[in-house]
Amino acid sequence: MRPMFFRKALASLLLLTACLASRAGEPPGLIVDFDASNPPLMYAGKPGAAGLYPLLVAKACERAGIAVTLRAVSWRMALQELRGGSAAAGGIIKTASRAKLFDFSQPLFTERVVMAYPRAGGQAYRRLEDLNGKRVGVMAGWSYGDAFDQARKDRKFAAFDGDSDQQNLQQLKLGRLDVVLGIREPLQLALREGGYHGFALSAEALAANHSHLAINKHSQQQALLTRFDLALEGMRKDGSYDKLVRDFLSARGGD
Repeated sequence: MRPMFFRKALASLLLLTACLASRAGEPPGLIVDFDASNPPLMYAGKPGAAGLYPLLVAKACERAGIAVTLRAVSWRMALQELRGGSAAAGGIIKTASRAKLFDFSQPLFTERVVMAYPRAGGQAYRRLEDLNGKRVGVMAGWSYGDAFDQARKDRKFAAFDGDSDQQNLQQLKLGRLDVVLGIREPLQLALREGGYHGFALSAEALAANHSHLAINKHSQQQALLTRFDLALEGMRKDGSYDKLVRDFLSARGGD
């Protein structure tokens, strides 16, 4: 019996050594950049990044045993650091062009893009085609999906880049824009907190896009991303993901 015991112990030791060795070559953890101006999904907090996306990433990393640093920066900076491989990006939309450069996690959340416009304007915005010939406020560096990106490239409308929903809504109020695009929850919050009146939000979503955690393909963090995905999947299976999202949005008046 003793030789069998020692063989099993040795096998367990070798397996543990292999696991430790596989992690020894990994980067020590993740640095994740988030948009500093997109509450309630992600924004600058005290300290670091706050909002739904940083909370989801932190919980999944804790479950996966991944050390993580959450930073709130401008979205332009987040994309720049993602392209350079110095940081991952949280809350990013996957597009065909980005998929060539970055690896993406399983979806963090489904972003529903809606349109804000003056009720007195006489036009209701429902579809992508309704933007043709209009002045459209968007967030700098954001993608609203492949169809929107292609229409913008084809100059079906004039897109103006802003750095926050509040900035775009102010331009809409001043009559410098015809319509503003944004994610439903942040736009609702910006309208409410900014005291904007006379604006409507499209009932139909212009697009529904999954947001992700993304790493540079050359960052050698693919093993960390796999562990992150397994943890996120576990959260979905045991119900902790749904509870976290529901509690977060209900506390902020979302739905």
